[in-house]
Amino acid sequence: MVKKIQSLCFVSILLLLVSCQSTSPENFFDQAILNTNLISQFEPYSFGKMLEKHTVEYPDKPSSKKNGTEAQHIVESKILYIENALEKVKALDANDEERKQIKQNSIELFEAALSVYKNEYLQYAKLCDEKSTSPEKEAILKKVEEYDLPKIVKLMDSLYEKGKVFAAKHNINVNW
Repeated sequence: MVKKIQSLCFVSILLLLVSCQSTSPENFFDQAILNTNLISQFEPYSFGKMLEKHTVEYPDKPSSKKNGTEAQHIVESKILYIENALEKVKALDANDEERKQIKQNSIELFEAALSVYKNEYLQYAKLCDEKSTSPEKEAILKKVEEYDLPKIVKLMDSLYEKGKVFAAKHNINVNW
């Protein structure tokens, strides 16, 4: 009985030590910096064009018949991926000033992009699914390009600069 208790205590202590370890530099880098590739297609006119392509039907191809939510589904999927990545970044252990800055920068980037996907890009997708030709579509993309894109680019550039220093410091092989 004493051996079982000792074994249980040993296992408990081992699990506690493993769970208290900080995130490895590679894992931290992957979650906080590399996962930003989820927003690499953020540029409004390219993203808008991609959404448009997913709503095209061809009269001579019955298999191209759409159900009317294709563009919305793409944006909603993107939102889910970004929300998941954001939660992972928020859960990262930032045990020094460098990691805290990277984590905060990454969170700001994901939150800024997420806001656009949930609002402007989802609205644009609905208009695409409706086959709308309204000037509202162009206005949405123009707003993102003029207001949101510069902020996203600034946050991404800042994060990548911090990421380059972090990668070099921890010998993480990455091609920029």
